[in-house]
Parts: sequence; structure tokens; C-alpha cells
Amino acid sequence: MPRIVQLLIGPELLWLFYYLLIVLTIKVSGSPIKSMDNFWEKLIYVVPFIAVPLTFGLYWTPGVERSWLLLRIWVAALAGAHFVLEKGLGAYSEQGPGIGMGYLVGLMLALVFLVIGSIVVLIKF
Repeated sequence: MPRIVQLLIGPELLWLFYYLLIVLTIKVSGSPIKSMDNFWEKLIYVVPFIAVPLTFGLYWTPGVERSWLLLRIWVAALAGAHFVLEKGLGAYSEQGPGIGMGYLVGLMLALVFLVIGSIVVLIKF
């Protein structure tokens, strides 16, 4: 596999996919609408509990360059979680302090899962 392809397949591409998925969902649903509010609230838990652990799955993906992968995962996951949560929670119909706190909770949980994932990866690899 060419070196450039190995570098392109990584956490940045994965988080870009997550972000584009949120943008597409907003565009298709016509958010902000009240009927989608429950979906956007669940995004607070989907990002840290599903998206961050899937990012660590790159360690088990063949063809991925592992030399700087942990640092790339941290940077891409922190920036990606911010942009995904910001865009998704921005589509909530009634903005207020509750949805802002949800954003902070989502980022803190993402940070916790990054620490746990890093420990698992350092022990395993």
C-alpha cells in the first residue's frame, strides 16, 4: 500500500465522516425542528460512547500507519468531538443552558473515553 494512502486512512478521515453525517442529517431533517430534539440530545452520549471507541479501532485496522496514531487520535477526537457536538446540538430547536451543559458533558465524556482508550492501546500494543 502506498505511504500516502496509509497516512490518509486515519482518525481525521473518520471524524470528517462523522461531521458530514451530522451535516447531512441536519440538511435532510430540516432541523431545527421540535421532533428531532430527542435525537440531538442522544448525540451527547453517542459521540463519547460510540464514536471515540470506534476511533481506537484504527489500531486493529490493517494498513494504518501506527507511528503517530495515538497523538493523531487525540487531536482528531478532541477537535472532531467539538465540531460534531457543536453542529449537532446547534440544531436543537430551543437553545438554552441545558443544551450548552450537554455539550460540556459530551466533551468531558469524550475526554474520559480517550484516556481509557489510550490506556488499553498502550497495554495492548
